[in-house]
Amino acid sequence: MEKIKVLITSAGRRVSLVRNFQKYSKVFCCDMNPTLSAASQVSDGYFKVPRVTDKNYLEVLFDICKQNDIKIIIPTIDTELEILAKAKEEFLKEGIFIAISSEEICKTFYLKTSTEQFFRRFGFNTPKIVTNLKTAKYPLFAKLDNSSLSVGAKKVNSFKEAKELLELNKNYIFQEFIEGVEYTCDVFIDKKGEVISIVPRERIEVRAGEVNKARSCKDREIIDEIKKLVPYLKGAYGTLTIQLFKNEKIYFIEINPRFGGGYPLSYLAGADFAKYLIDDYLGRELKYSEDWQDNLIMLRYDAEVLVDGNSI
Repeated sequence: MEKIKVLITSAGRRVSLVRNFQKYSKVFCCDMNPTLSAASQVSDGYFKVPRVTDKNYLEVLFDICKQNDIKIIIPTIDTELEILAKAKEEFLKEGIFIAISSEEICKTFYLKTSTEQFFRRFGFNTPKIVTNLKTAKYPLFAKLDNSSLSVGAKKVNSFKEAKELLELNKNYIFQEFIEGVEYTCDVFIDKKGEVISIVPRERIEVRAGEVNKARSCKDREIIDEIKKLVPYLKGAYGTLTIQLFKNEKIYFIEINPRFGGGYPLSYLAGADFAKYLIDDYLGRELKYSEDWQDNLIMLRYDAEVLVDGNSI
């Protein structure tokens, strides 16, 4: 039986994700500069595309899928999520499935402000957004409202520092500073809205906003709290990365409805989200499982993908 063809967008350095999907499908990648993308170079084929915000992006993506019989699109970066979610139904009419949550889910969790409102509306702990900076209790934690990869995120120790940040960028928001152990949880939700897997990963070391050292952790409190959260995520599909702090309580920070950079740890621990996604697409029954290795530590390092420059 011929393998299903999958397209990973904004592929960049996601070599592990490509190799995971290659176990079950033929994997293509697209990128603004695919000849210099490591993930594109290890894929079964790649395509150059314009920036995701370009007016022709969706048309180019659609043509690539139709001309190459690609059935599934896997998004990987925050800026494309809402754009692709809006196009999901149109692509599906032509037999192309975009493995993405609803537009509402993508829109809600793109901004830190609407994320905080979501958690508070349904009774989950989350750091409070502070608006009166003069009377605030410092330190606070500053973030850009629409940032990803922790761009611009920093601890702020005084009103003077907060004011200086706002002068640099009006898009900053300030939250109460929470001390605790930070986790990113990989969560897979099937087409029925049922949770299939929850893998908490303790973030031991982060580099440029992406986890560099991490540990898989079967923390019962975290897993149970996410099980309580999932029913409120109406329209969520596929892989979500849920970030939180844990001290005497659990504080949810954000949700990214896409594969996270640290997902390879969950996969290598035994939670194979690529297989779940392909099986779900094919209509195979999925069941909740915690059959993955606890206390597995991932120590990432830089590796090389070599390309003959004469061929570029």
